[in-house]
Amino acid sequence: MAEYLQSYAEALQERLEPFPEDEMWDSTDPENDGEDSNSEGYRSESSFEDDFHFPSYEFLGSVRFRKGYSIPSLNYSRMIALSFNLPQVVGHSLVGEEIFTLFLDQPCTSISTDTLISAISAVLGADPLSLTLLSEGVPLEPDQMLGDALNAIAVRQRLDTGPPVLVCERRSHNSPETLLGRPCHVDVNLNYFPGPGIATIQAIPETREFVTRDRFDSWMIYTKLEVLQYQRPSEKRCRRDLLKPRGFFPRAPAWSLPDGCQRWGHGADVWSATFALPNIKRLMDAHAECTADRPIPRYQMIIDPNQFVRHTEEGPVWVPCEFDVDSCGRAQLVGGTRSHQHPDLARQVALPILEASLPLLAKLRRPQLLLDRRRLQAVFKAQRIILPPKVGEDHESEYIGMWHVDGHREDVVAVALYYYHVDSALEGGDMEFCGREPLDVLAIADAGDNTSSFDKASLKKALVDNKIRCRVPICEGTLLVFSNHQLVHRVLRMINKSGSEASRDFVALFILNPASTPLVPSRCVLAKQQMLTRTLRPSGLPPENIQAILALAGILPTEEYAKELRNVLLSEQLKPTGEFVS
Repeated sequence: MAEYLQSYAEALQERLEPFPEDEMWDSTDPENDGEDSNSEGYRSESSFEDDFHFPSYEFLGSVRFRKGYSIPSLNYSRMIALSFNLPQVVGHSLVGEEIFTLFLDQPCTSISTDTLISAISAVLGADPLSLTLLSEGVPLEPDQMLGDALNAIAVRQRLDTGPPVLVCERRSHNSPETLLGRPCHVDVNLNYFPGPGIATIQAIPETREFVTRDRFDSWMIYTKLEVLQYQRPSEKRCRRDLLKPRGFFPRAPAWSLPDGCQRWGHGADVWSATFALPNIKRLMDAHAECTADRPIPRYQMIIDPNQFVRHTEEGPVWVPCEFDVDSCGRAQLVGGTRSHQHPDLARQVALPILEASLPLLAKLRRPQLLLDRRRLQAVFKAQRIILPPKVGEDHESEYIGMWHVDGHREDVVAVALYYYHVDSALEGGDMEFCGREPLDVLAIADAGDNTSSFDKASLKKALVDNKIRCRVPICEGTLLVFSNHQLVHRVLRMINKSGSEASRDFVALFILNPASTPLVPSRCVLAKQQMLTRTLRPSGLPPENIQAILALAGILPTEEYAKELRNVLLSEQLKPTGEFVS
């Protein structure tokens, strides 16, 4: 259990995959080689000239390409030992854990490498090209027959881990003034980063192509407020980079993905699957009937985090639940009766949805989450979007969402949505996502004019090629997981075609950023309230009187105050949020 409660920075340092000792950052970093940062040789590297002068560009066709300093590559694979007891074939890890079982309806002499690879790729949901069949460590040819030599057969699976995520720290002596595009300066807000020497910054090395004819090797850093992007310096200036890479982010757990799991867009951290969790609708409908909380038209709040807040100097913040996630992808709700205001619903609704979401959350890379053997904080919400009946042929009842990110004072890094009820009379209502990465940088005059390349045709082509904007259809049973740091999202137009009220009901889990300072959890917020409730209960007071005493003591807000505060918070949250800046 101590491992689950270890600080994020300590856990990350223990688990990250450090670069080899001979990699360049330690050997060329002035922090380590003793070079004086005021020396002439060191100051000569501070010029940006090498990073934007045209001779340092390469050309790919008509596209001007500016390379940054090189970084190590990372390839993951795993070995799966096969045991044959035809028609059954079982795959085991090297420590004996069963990975899959499949059945073949052919004799050994007629099984080819291709046949077995196809069967294994189907059961693993893996690309056949990522699998290599080995016999005694030697790769087999695609059309080679296995015959009777089945004793030393194994499969090497190349794992698709997504873009490499580097763990970096901020250099103490380097300027936050960086480049993006031509000699366009980007002042990085250092408030987004921890202090020097703390290696918790996630950065993705990526080659970005803009609307204009330029392409640059960049660092992509995903934060709550914005996506930071700047040009990775050249080999000559690598040690003048604001960031100092320390290693690769720990490998994400390879939890089995559900059937029908799908990623949307290209480069967008949006994943969906379909789940049948029938008990959730029954439980949530019963609770919705009891509360009947409809603060504004078209909204019914079933579990409202705005009515379960803690007051801080910055203002009211949501109170999260806590879950301990083990290495197998199982979660346990922490806190018992203090796990949430509605602990039974947290256990019977939030917990199974979180467990179903974990394999999809493990796929996120912008940013990546440290999930296994960790305590995770999530804010529990349930809501019903209500559309009134259609009135006449020319008056459709509709709902249209606004572009926003979730969380206000809270650092929500990812969101899991489960739609447990969607009326058949509803049409439309897809979820649309748009990446917050910068689209281009325009320069004029002395900075080098590229505005002539930013025209209607080039912009249209860039928007068509930009797959980070995508839309996901929603139906009953849809489980949707996405990065709240990378993307803004909205509900597209949804209409009610029937003559009666229709609704779309969902549960939301707002996953708080493990790299940020944890919020005070429900088990702590409710501790004093529950202690006094247990003290007063033997007196025979009815529950409503106990609630009144707690409210008078200032321990429990009155229902009127809670709803008044909720309305204030809701008015803030119904405004468009999320910035497209860098």
